[in-house]
Amino acid sequence: MRIVAVQTGLSPKSVLGGTITDREFLTRIADRGVDVHLLVEHGEPVVEHPNFTPHTWRRRLRKKLPYIGNMDVALDLRLLLKRLPPVDWIRFNSPYSVGVGAVTSSAGHRIWGSYLHLEDRPFWRLVDRWLPTRCDLITCLSPDTRDDLVRVCPRVDHDRTIIVPMGIDAARFDRARPRRAAVRARLGIGPDEVLVLYVGVLSRRKGVSDLVAAWRKIADMPGARLLIIGKPVEEQQAALVNELAAADARVTHLAGVPYEEMPDYFVAGDVFFFPSHLEGYGIVVGEAMATGMPVVTTRAKGIRGVIAEGETALAGAVGDVDAHAEHLRRVIQDAVLRRRLGEAGRRRIASRFAWDGIIDRLMTALEQPMRTGSAA
Repeated sequence: MRIVAVQTGLSPKSVLGGTITDREFLTRIADRGVDVHLLVEHGEPVVEHPNFTPHTWRRRLRKKLPYIGNMDVALDLRLLLKRLPPVDWIRFNSPYSVGVGAVTSSAGHRIWGSYLHLEDRPFWRLVDRWLPTRCDLITCLSPDTRDDLVRVCPRVDHDRTIIVPMGIDAARFDRARPRRAAVRARLGIGPDEVLVLYVGVLSRRKGVSDLVAAWRKIADMPGARLLIIGKPVEEQQAALVNELAAADARVTHLAGVPYEEMPDYFVAGDVFFFPSHLEGYGIVVGEAMATGMPVVTTRAKGIRGVIAEGETALAGAVGDVDAHAEHLRRVIQDAVLRRRLGEAGRRRIASRFAWDGIIDRLMTALEQPMRTGSAA
């Protein structure tokens, strides 16, 4: 099987959820023998794999408008398809940045659209009404994403719009477990202190302001520590974190940690706090559960399908700072509760999000013949 994956990028170092998703899925289908041709923006780093062949699309105009980039994608994809042997699928990773260009140059090829979550902007809403009808296969990271897509574009409520969640490689974190004490010592975390961990970019969508406000409400808990690992992407949210870290000696902020080192910090934590407002899947929540950490989070789309509320996590409404603070207080004070939630989280990841079964289902979908009357 040969696939052309049209990408905004596929950096081996990125810790952004969308890039991790694409990197994991494409690498794992390449492990199954699929010949993957990557068409990425010129200048973007690309992960290496024996079954990956990189190609680039180049911006001809520097305007940062979605439809401009799609024009460039369309031109370079058309040229690439003329050079390649027969292609079974064209996959796009971003409906808005590259999806329109991929579809308009598909030349009768089957289209596989990958959806993390939907965005709510005028141009993008138009794309979501039209683009999915041109796809022969749509994979959604969560039931919430599928529901949102079908609500916007009812014509894709069929058996080729499927839910394919991210898998979690629990062994990646198990290998880091012997380094827990050393990492905590390096961070200055005492053996009896409870380390609360947040991992994610510093943006409003991730609930950073809620994180800061909730933490301030438990200022009377000196045995609690907070480690924020997050790249500043919005100035106001970054300022909130910087102010918190400067005013509270219990708080440490790391602006960046290499992807391969992230398991060390996960296993160093005792509680995972993630007050996000919207996710495609909530990869870091699943990773925290794989390490055996209890989770304090929200009932946001993309997260609620990963956790089991009350069983693996304590969850509140999006934006409910008082609930977040109370949940943090409970898990910090109660070691038995932490252990119960954490053990249940590990079991849930092992039973529902193991990679082998997920890739088996995806490969079955890719190998099915095209439906009669398909749009592409």
